[in-house]
Amino acid sequence: MSDVRRWAGRLRRRVRASTEQLGDRVRGPASGPRVSAIAVVHGGTASTGHVDACVASVLGTGHRAVEVLLAPTDPAAERAVAASGHLGDRRVRVLPLGPAGLDAAVAAADGEYLTFVDSADELAAGSLPRLVASLEASGSDVALGPVAAVRGGRTTPPTWADTLYAGHLTGQQVGSCPDGLVGAALTGALHRTSSWHASGASVADWGARAVAAARVLLTSTFDVVPGTAYLRHDRTASLPVDEQPRFRPSLVAIEVGALRQVAALVADTDSAVYRRWLVLTLTHVVPPLLVDAVGGGSRSLEVLGPFVRDLVGDTGPGALAEIPVTARMLARASQGSLHDVALVQDLVADNPHGLPTERSAEGAQVVVLPAGLAIPVPDAVRRIESVDRVLRTVVGTIRRDDLGGLTVNGAAFVEYGERATVPTVTLAGPDGRHVPMLVEPRHDPDVNLWAQRAWEDRAGSGFTARLDPGTEPPSPSGRWRVDVHLGRRAGSHDVALADPADGPPTRLTGATLQDGPRPVLVLDGSGPAPARVLLDGGKGGSPAADVETSGRSWVARVPLVTRLFGCEVLLPAGRYAVELRDAAGTPVAARWHGATTHGDLVGDRLRLVPGDGPTGPVVSVAAPLRHDERSAYDQQRLQTHVYAAPPEPTYDGTVVLETFRGRSVGDNPGAIGREILARGLDLELAWVVDDPSVAVPEGTRALPRRSERWYDALGRARAYVGNAGAPYWFTKKTGQVHLQTWHGTPLKRIGEDRGPGDFQTWRHRRRIALQAAGWDAMISPSPFCSEHFRSAFRFDGRFLEVGYPRNDVLLDATRGPQVRARVRAALGLSDTDRVVLYAPTWREYVGVRDAKPLYLDAEALVRDVPDAVVLLRGHYNATHQADVFRGESRIHDVTRYPDIADLYLAADVLVTDYSSVMFDFALTDKPQVLLVPDLDQYRDVERGFYVELEDVAPGPLVATTDEVAAALAAEDVHGDRRAAFRDQFCPWDDGRAAARTVDWLLSQI
Repeated sequence: MSDVRRWAGRLRRRVRASTEQLGDRVRGPASGPRVSAIAVVHGGTASTGHVDACVASVLGTGHRAVEVLLAPTDPAAERAVAASGHLGDRRVRVLPLGPAGLDAAVAAADGEYLTFVDSADELAAGSLPRLVASLEASGSDVALGPVAAVRGGRTTPPTWADTLYAGHLTGQQVGSCPDGLVGAALTGALHRTSSWHASGASVADWGARAVAAARVLLTSTFDVVPGTAYLRHDRTASLPVDEQPRFRPSLVAIEVGALRQVAALVADTDSAVYRRWLVLTLTHVVPPLLVDAVGGGSRSLEVLGPFVRDLVGDTGPGALAEIPVTARMLARASQGSLHDVALVQDLVADNPHGLPTERSAEGAQVVVLPAGLAIPVPDAVRRIESVDRVLRTVVGTIRRDDLGGLTVNGAAFVEYGERATVPTVTLAGPDGRHVPMLVEPRHDPDVNLWAQRAWEDRAGSGFTARLDPGTEPPSPSGRWRVDVHLGRRAGSHDVALADPADGPPTRLTGATLQDGPRPVLVLDGSGPAPARVLLDGGKGGSPAADVETSGRSWVARVPLVTRLFGCEVLLPAGRYAVELRDAAGTPVAARWHGATTHGDLVGDRLRLVPGDGPTGPVVSVAAPLRHDERSAYDQQRLQTHVYAAPPEPTYDGTVVLETFRGRSVGDNPGAIGREILARGLDLELAWVVDDPSVAVPEGTRALPRRSERWYDALGRARAYVGNAGAPYWFTKKTGQVHLQTWHGTPLKRIGEDRGPGDFQTWRHRRRIALQAAGWDAMISPSPFCSEHFRSAFRFDGRFLEVGYPRNDVLLDATRGPQVRARVRAALGLSDTDRVVLYAPTWREYVGVRDAKPLYLDAEALVRDVPDAVVLLRGHYNATHQADVFRGESRIHDVTRYPDIADLYLAADVLVTDYSSVMFDFALTDKPQVLLVPDLDQYRDVERGFYVELEDVAPGPLVATTDEVAAALAAEDVHGDRRAAFRDQFCPWDDGRAAARTVDWLLSQI
């Protein structure tokens, strides 16, 4: 038997060796130096739940010679490691818990190189090959790569990435590259193992890992390697603020303690290096800690405030001027209160591309302080310094002009600069030879769109640079670099000569907009003519237009409309492919010619932007904003000079109506508007619209959101009726009436009732509180709503306890059946179809706020329930998304249907979850099914409820599509629950809510 075992062992070894040799032949013989990756595993699902993903990322970077050392730090982590699916991989080892902690893991590593990864995170694809290659070539001790943050589905590079990682640097030391110390971390770095041991660094305390990283860098040479190396996942972003680690004062104290130790290490080296570290830390590391302190509370600020004070004290007045003004002001605010910190950050958030400035008593350019700031801010802190005056440059495509010369348009300005200056422009070839270009100033309002400087008019910063036909370019390649100089600042751009002969022979030579009730895009073309032209996008498309030909020229007149729920409407906002087809329906390749794509086409109800897509020409449809309405500067100008101009309303008969920020003309404002029109009152109704496809009722006018008409109406109208928050800057003027209708009965907690929040929560609540102070009344459908609206919005004004106007139609015995028949006909539904309206609410924790969380498998439902038709109604946050289930005959995406009340009437049953639609639909007394597979997460983690859903639900609670199908097949036994539900949540809905609301409104105006 022992001989058999020995023979079997030899066979296994030979098979393994043969397999490895085969792998070498397939993958190539070179595996490179060995890398030991220590994966630190902590207790808690944020770390333990992603061990396999972490290990897979290390093994999948593209570097073959790698081992993963799983290092659990506590028993919970040890159990998670034991369950890993990678334990059978010979490249993965598990290290036992021990008193030496991670230092024992370092000692066990046998690779030539060493890196660290938290098991909640991942190494970026291709990272190890880049870092290893750099160290192999340079001989340095450490290679640093950018660490990107991943939160809520978004990946964000560090704020210092543009400077530190602008290029590949090798053989650096902190004296030559002190920026390498900013945000010092073990993750994202690759260490030569021998150098690590020589540095004496220790990771016995993982919380002080920044100290170990700094210690290594201070005694080493390092490379700086561009390209994301490490993905730091915030796995707790969906948890309540008080459960997220970054808001915990105890963990803030640990981080600050580590930073203090790093400061002490750096201070002992070189004064210039320490000064630079202070500047970078106050610029990049401290601001996000202070913003998070708004969510962490006063205890977090008690830790951060003294630390920031010490940093500023060590920095000194001279170095303070090297810190951007936003960071200086936040540091100053940290010496006051959390409210001061939040006010400064609110100013920055409102003006992300440049703060408002004024002249101080001494004539210096300083930032305008936010109202309500308690702590005094010296001029030295709010002064605009050289570090704030950043050169911004942009250049377009370089082309040959009619005379054969080279021409390029561009723009250049210095942020916070107060006058336009003509730059110096040169054309550089690959050999480094520069040829000066002739530069002329060019006034171009579109520069403001690119600049996005709300408080600076940069329309005069455009330029045109020319190279005369007689001047030879620096090289004949057609690929050059344009260098733009303003004083001692410079920007560079790689350009390629646009060749008119490139591309397919069919060309679009012109585009014009014929405005009118049914606007038309007129496309002129040359070359082989298509038979038909149409626009196609994710939310529909235009009818196909026949092509008229004349020689080699042709023209197509494309109607800018589509069919939506049985009606013809303007094309929704979005990007549309310009599709050209021959007589057989085969696509015809085409391209824009010359300057056809330059400039927008603006009509009364929409704007067209011709452009290039990945596969051909496109046209974007947008709101009809003029050139002088679209940029951040234009919006600031309209807000301060148009909206704020009238001290009191002068359009006495104008009522502005707004539903979901212009995405609809339905809901409560829609019902109120219909009642006003039905009475024939001498009032002008103006609807806020944010999409060309939103058609306003006959007898009313449209106010495109962000247009001058919109600002003017909000400033002058007699009344403003909205169902959500108004624009943040809106302040009711003397004599104006502001009616808040809101948009549903809340099951989930809202506003101030949600508990602790982060800075964004503080910002939202502050704006709602400021607006609520100006509400003349708020509509309520029940005592339940009155109670909770009062606490959620801190509203102590009048409630119109009249019911919801939008629900009147549900109780109208005459109109209700008519609407049901009309909607079903528009959607192509028969009387025998069993229409299931699926209307889920949105979830923050699915990663995208405006996603359509499809927990219902609509395809399975219509397959298993033969007479079922599903109407999918996403949250209003998702109205701009592409339609889903296009082409499905028994599944209709009705997210963009104008008024959900019509859908209630058309439906036979509602499937929802935690949405307020359950309260309105209850008035129809039709069955409801609540599909709530994530009940525990939503109720206990995400939002919290005002009532226990299980106790009051108007229908069964289910977790799967199969259970939904079973509920549809079962006998309806929930009539009594629906009746009790209506009595509690809809007692004032009787079909006359709109009339009572209009009566009150007329009494006020």
